[in-house]
Amino acid sequence: YPGKAPVISFGHGFVMTYDAYANIRDAVVANGYIIAFPTTEGSFSPSHSEFGKDLAFVLREVTALGAQTTSVLYGKTDTNNCVMGHSMGGGAAFLARSYDPSIKAMVTFAAAETTPSAISAASSVNAPSLVFAGENDCVTAPSTNQRPMYDALTAACKHYITIKGGSHCQMAGASTTCSFG
Repeated sequence: YPGKAPVISFGHGFVMTYDAYANIRDAVVANGYIIAFPTTEGSFSPSHSEFGKDLAFVLREVTALGAQTTSVLYGKTDTNNCVMGHSMGGGAAFLARSYDPSIKAMVTFAAAETTPSAISAASSVNAPSLVFAGENDCVTAPSTNQRPMYDALTAACKHYITIKGGSHCQMAGASTTCSFG
């Protein structure tokens, strides 16, 4: 694509890997975006706070590569950016935006409550936000996870989408770890 591409930092779900999100990667890259998947906090005892910080860090650093003459991304990154995530990564996206107000937008899929609280962090998120919830999510029930996060957002531009018949794991590609959970 000619011109500059917006950058996305995408947070994985609990003990999931980035390859479970090839569906999302392929869709956004085909439409001219750059997407990065931090692979941190993949253990059975992740730090949600550190994952949120990692999402924000990766977003800043990949964007900054557009200004470095020695980078393959020189002149290719736009300052428009977005933090995204699924499940634990969705909750961490709320944390990332609360830590870094320069993040321009947020999109979450079946976001999970975190420690510290993504629901509490949402009150400091005033960036345009899109929250997806699966109607049949039995892992992170919308009524106790995504809906309270959405309701706490202070963004003037925010949307909540319920996927009829959707489940938690349908937000990603086939994943044994997600299905097991």
